[in-house]
Amino acid sequence: MLDERLTKDIQQWLNSPQEQRRLEQGAEMLLRLNRNRYMNAQILRRANFAKLEYELRKHLKIRLEGLTTREVALMEQNHLPRISEMLEAQPVIDADADHNAGNFSGRREDHDELPEDIQALYERNGEIYFKMKQIFETLKGMEDATPCDRHEYLLQLIELDKEYRENWNAYDTWSAVAAGSAKDAAQAPTPNQLQAARKYLSENKPKLAEAEGDAADTLRSKMQQRVQLLVTAGQSFDPDYKSELESLGLVFEI
Repeated sequence: MLDERLTKDIQQWLNSPQEQRRLEQGAEMLLRLNRNRYMNAQILRRANFAKLEYELRKHLKIRLEGLTTREVALMEQNHLPRISEMLEAQPVIDADADHNAGNFSGRREDHDELPEDIQALYERNGEIYFKMKQIFETLKGMEDATPCDRHEYLLQLIELDKEYRENWNAYDTWSAVAAGSAKDAAQAPTPNQLQAARKYLSENKPKLAEAEGDAADTLRSKMQQRVQLLVTAGQSFDPDYKSELESLGLVFEI
């Protein structure tokens, strides 16, 4: 539970004129926050008001956001392993000289036929990937720092990861039919789009059979969009293959 009284005391100390601040009072509050007796002794011995103010403001920022040091550590435990796995698993085919963008294995076969705003999602993810890579490496170099010190970088990384995944989802699942506009819906999908849809179904059928929970629901939704695209385009399916897909929860009567 966050000690609101302590938060108010820190604010009051920091908002007081410097000549009215008591070093011992501020150091005692910082000690309650970080339990670092060595730092506490150094601040008191050197009367280091600058260091004390910096540390208290750092902790106050987190407390005002409603996060304790323990909760910041939990944020790392909940997000960093997944982000690390994604960064390692995403193969970069090529990157520009400034490492601000890259091409990845997830590029759709019909990429060049997609609307510009959908193509831009793929290109934006190239930029995001390298930003995430840089921040992640920075955090790795701060392993001995407190969660409080890592907090700002962690928030940046989490926000970028959210955008990155949302972009991939929008890019992967876009189809002319699902786009919702009358113009797009009226346009017949190209042979490349149809081929890409069939390939996506074939590659992900065994994955859906093994997936569970939210992961299964997400993958099933993406596959259903491909089925809808193919059915709307008048494409036929092998009866046995269709039965296998139906057994996985896909619907062909659209």
